[in-house]
Amino acid sequence: MLDLDVPPQGGNATRRVLLHAMNTGFKATKQSVAGGAVLLASSEKGPASYIGPGPPASDTIPHRYTQLLFKQPESLKVSANDFTNTQARIGFDMAAFAKTNKLGEPVAGNFFMVDGRANAAAGGATGTRGAGGARQTGGGGSRGNGTSPQFEGKVGSVELPWALAAMVGVGGAALMGL
Repeated sequence: MLDLDVPPQGGNATRRVLLHAMNTGFKATKQSVAGGAVLLASSEKGPASYIGPGPPASDTIPHRYTQLLFKQPESLKVSANDFTNTQARIGFDMAAFAKTNKLGEPVAGNFFMVDGRANAAAGGATGTRGAGGARQTGGGGSRGNGTSPQFEGKVGSVELPWALAAMVGVGGAALMGL
């Protein structure tokens, strides 16, 4: 998962990208959901463990978060040591990473937006999914109750509870070994 709108630093006007999560080792399960989609699962927690969305309340724009799924090449060599701290994740270049690791084009993607100002106004904790400013905008939005996002892809639209979405990795960028 990538935050495309990290505020600039040191007088620079350019926003930066932050790698919030990278998971590997996803495999198709025997479980399917509406529309014939098959759930993917991974027992791996990295190489870049999940950092929840949490734009600062002082930021003037909502942050765009993207989630991308790639076919994982057998030759992929990524270490958790590459992403041990947040500073190592700021400025992440997804295009360069994909080219270096021969990922090809994403096979799936999703996005959502989080507005830190809305979280602060609602009294919610920054970075808590569903607290004020979190709204899933890719693939049809949600029903407005904050608990049931709807995802739409090639096979159509699938509604998942947040807990299940997190369990199957919808909350993070992933590499899938097929």
